[in-house]
Amino acid sequence: MNIATDLVKATHIGIRELKEHLSRGNLDKLLVITDRGQPVSVNLPYEDILELLDLLDELSDPETIATIKKGRAAIKAGAKGIPVSKLFKKLIKKAG
Repeated sequence: MNIATDLVKATHIGIRELKEHLSRGNLDKLLVITDRGQPVSVNLPYEDILELLDLLDELSDPETIATIKKGRAAIKAGAKGIPVSKLFKKLIKKAG
């Protein structure tokens, strides 16, 4: 899932149309709900919500935050690249 790209490409549906959509049970995809053409809400499939929650848990981990801070400091110091292998190894360990 790439939620940012999916959000841009998502079906936009008006509030009135949503009622009809709900009665058909078609809530298994990302929907941007609009009111007079302006986005007001987003409907996400359950699996996408779970994935986002997992990602938020990973990003709130103190070790992950410390690694990101070190990477940002390295960029400010002029580093040309950041070795992300340590970060990925930590994430893989936590996921496994």
